[in-house]
Amino acid sequence: MSQTPNSNPNTPTMTTPRRLLFIASIGNKAPYRQTRHSAGHLLLDAVKPLLAQSLPNTGAFHETWYSPTYMNESGPKLVRQLESWATRQNELVTKLYGQAGHTAEGSSTRYPTTLVILHDEMEAPLGKLRVKRGGPEAFSLRGHRGLISICETLRGKGLYPARGKATLDLDILRVGVGIGRPPTREKGAVSNYVLAPVNEAEMKAYRGTAESVVQIIGEELYK
Repeated sequence: MSQTPNSNPNTPTMTTPRRLLFIASIGNKAPYRQTRHSAGHLLLDAVKPLLAQSLPNTGAFHETWYSPTYMNESGPKLVRQLESWATRQNELVTKLYGQAGHTAEGSSTRYPTTLVILHDEMEAPLGKLRVKRGGPEAFSLRGHRGLISICETLRGKGLYPARGKATLDLDILRVGVGIGRPPTREKGAVSNYVLAPVNEAEMKAYRGTAESVVQIIGEELYK
């Protein structure tokens, strides 16, 4: 969908995205960047080139970002980046496209923000997407340390669930790409499995979900 800035700054057009999207992948940094636990990063590698061609003229409304830390440390840096970007972009898109809307009392409202988290999903078969909305109040995090770190940081800052004068109107969309499970449940099997290098067939399976993820992103922009 295409869009142009409004002549009336208070009335976004039907083709103007309705929210901001911070699309963040979590995983591990080198030397574990090409492992199953970093499937979120590998998925984002495939998604990024498709965004501009599939969602033209929406660049001001979304941002892609790779977590630079190890998985269990994902929260603090991700949340700082999210908050900084969303605050800045809210001001920018309001100037370009008008306010997001108005409350019943007539006061202007900011654009809501969705944090889209791309991550590995061991509870799904290889290359299958599992999409869930919300944090631990909606679905179990199943011991995923990256998701736990993010949700704990958001809660600590009062951003999600919103508390007090939260700086963002925030929603969470979790997009997990299936990596399958190890064949055994012996001690150490899971860590060995998720930290093993991705083979060619697995990489192809992750990349094969990219178009579906872009479609999910497009639908979320106009939600």
